[in-house]
Amino acid sequence: MLHSRLLPLLPFALLFTFSTSLLAEPVLQARTQQFDVVGITPDTIRASLNRDRQHSGSHVTWNFNWESTPGQCRIVTASTEVTVTAHMPRLQPDAKRPTSVQQQWDGYVLALQAHQEKHVDLALDYARQIEEAILALPPATACSQLSQAANAAGQRLLSGLEAASREYDKKTQQGALEGATYP
Repeated sequence: MLHSRLLPLLPFALLFTFSTSLLAEPVLQARTQQFDVVGITPDTIRASLNRDRQHSGSHVTWNFNWESTPGQCRIVTASTEVTVTAHMPRLQPDAKRPTSVQQQWDGYVLALQAHQEKHVDLALDYARQIEEAILALPPATACSQLSQAANAAGQRLLSGLEAASREYDKKTQQGALEGATYP
């Protein structure tokens, strides 16, 4: 009797399984590269930070597969990968550094990490949009046309990510309004 109650739900379960298998969560490859910062006072730490600072970055790639039948080509799967390299400062220990300076640094690093994580979130959001846009493409008569359309959609959204990231940095003054400023 239990089977008869579950049977009407089978089409919905199959639809859910099918639809989620097409749209995968972007793969995230994240790494942090630290660079050393030295100093005892806020001014010497700031000078070291300015001298050795490196900028973080992200890269989004996409792949798709199609199915070809006579006269028609359609996308069957799409996936994305987000590669992020975060360059984070590492303040070298110094016994002469006052505790208050170290605490100020620690707060800065936490705020900087949070700011970087928001950039990662933006990249993941746009990667999802790329997958959705590619999967939403209508069938084409030739796979080369479909491939061009898929890559054009990906490039358009990639440009959107770059603009959104620049706007986020502008809005937060490179994270300063979120506390990612030293001193």
